[in-house]
Amino acid sequence: MMKFALISHILPPSPSGQSVVLYRILSSIKEDVYYLIGTRFAASPDNDMDDQFRLQGHYYYLPPEPIFKHAYRFGLSWILKTINIFIKLYARTRNILGVLRCEPNTTAIIVCTGDFVDLPAGYLVSRICGVPFYAYIFDDYLYQFIGAERWIVKLIAPYIFKHSTGIIGPNEFICQEYHQRYGATTALVRNPCDKTELEKEPFIPQSDKKNRIKIVYTGAIYLANFGCFRNLIQAMKLLQEYPIELHIFTSQTPDQLAGEGIQGEKIFIHPHLSYSEVFEHQRNGDILFLPLAFESPIPEIIRTSAPGKFGEYLASGRPVLAHVPADSFVANYLEKYQCGQVAGENDPSILKDHIFKLINDKGFCRTITQNAYQRAKLDFDPQVAGENLLEFLSISMRKNQG
Repeated sequence: MMKFALISHILPPSPSGQSVVLYRILSSIKEDVYYLIGTRFAASPDNDMDDQFRLQGHYYYLPPEPIFKHAYRFGLSWILKTINIFIKLYARTRNILGVLRCEPNTTAIIVCTGDFVDLPAGYLVSRICGVPFYAYIFDDYLYQFIGAERWIVKLIAPYIFKHSTGIIGPNEFICQEYHQRYGATTALVRNPCDKTELEKEPFIPQSDKKNRIKIVYTGAIYLANFGCFRNLIQAMKLLQEYPIELHIFTSQTPDQLAGEGIQGEKIFIHPHLSYSEVFEHQRNGDILFLPLAFESPIPEIIRTSAPGKFGEYLASGRPVLAHVPADSFVANYLEKYQCGQVAGENDPSILKDHIFKLINDKGFCRTITQNAYQRAKLDFDPQVAGENLLEFLSISMRKNQG
């Protein structure tokens, strides 16, 4: 019988894109087939999630690792950071081994990206226990870190990935990248929608006559999209004849966003939404905004990024406006299936033209939203994602044993 450990720095019901994806995939899998190891922190009891978004599989949370906190002088703090990395790696490996001793029937270990130490610690445990190892690449591990961590990653990543039983990725770009880079066997498991989103009929506005046009964004705003929001605000100013409003639902505060120039009379910042609320707010928008950085220090991550909200946006029945680099997975997917509008240049005036088209070309909007809903049902069903994951584990483990 298959039973895998899934290791992640953050787990459901914590409010993050990665935990939402894990919840949706694992909800379709029997609870005795997996268990969860959280390596950084548990969900806060004060957040707006409730027990219905907690998975049925067993949870283990690892204790914090000891680290040295005294800073070195003479510009040698990198020495202390490097020492702390190896202390954390040793402690985490030991703690994960302790969990596996409580779960002697474990047949596979899946480690998600997000925390630097998780992948090497999980790999060491897999070698010690003789259990197949899988890396789940939410974001390109090679480019997630800086400083001493980046240097260490470049040394260890080829060894870990070349000796992995398999690599799991959320889109074709990241799977192809890891296959070319390391010769790894890869599997595509998309970041799915919630099942209820796919069961609802596509939203159809009652009237084209509106006293306001709502551009909606749901999720975190960070380094990878600050510039895109500034471009959007400039584009809105170029369309002053239209009653356009930007509604952002995020955990960031208005003051934090104002510090990045994301503010204005028609910019409305709302609190972060719970799982059950986010989809209705997306369906009530006129345009759903999907940004990725054009001037990022980590363009490799941007190119292969698969935002967790991507499937939600496609299923919403509202037109998607992606302000993303033209060579990114998001741009490629939307253009390939004609299921969204891509503003692929870092230029507010060109972004303005795309918004103008979405406001005025109703036929075009109907086409892309209908195509998007069909793609959501085909590619972003959580049941399919769970089945793809289990099938890949089963087939690759049999090959590994052979």
